[in-house]
Amino acid sequence: FVGTWQQKPTLIRLGSSEMTQINYKALIEDAMLTMVKDILKKISKSGLPKNHHFLITFLSNSKGVIIPDWMKEKYPEKMTIIIRNWFENLDVTEKKFEISLNFNNTVERLTIPFNSLELFADPSVDFAISFNQATKMSDTESERSDKNTNKKKTTLNKKNENVIDLKNFKK
Repeated sequence: FVGTWQQKPTLIRLGSSEMTQINYKALIEDAMLTMVKDILKKISKSGLPKNHHFLITFLSNSKGVIIPDWMKEKYPEKMTIIIRNWFENLDVTEKKFEISLNFNNTVERLTIPFNSLELFADPSVDFAISFNQATKMSDTESERSDKNTNKKKTTLNKKNENVIDLKNFKK
């Protein structure tokens, strides 16, 4: 067989939308979240091995986060918890995890959705992964960003009104 072969691009239909590119960032993010879920499921059954401990930073104002009122006041945007020597009632589901931790000799129950995570780290083995917050930007922030972009375009267009294109005068 001689010649070249070209495959036509295939569109993958997901519901009513078409996917024309593979979103690798989203796939990596999903894989990392699955890894965190698996790790938390394992320690919920058998506890933390040796010196391992976790730092988990999450957006405390994210939908589905359930923390005591005093924590909401103290950490209105972001909070980091440490899972180390003592924790109990760690329940892990597909969308969230719940855990009881000790804060100043008071046991508090926290519910943390996985889509609110910003960082998962295990300093005992120098491991950390961060999650992309750009996709979690609020509507008002993205609207502000769009307005700023439109202002810049308008300013550039006004500046270009007085520019003469020299290509027209070349011989």
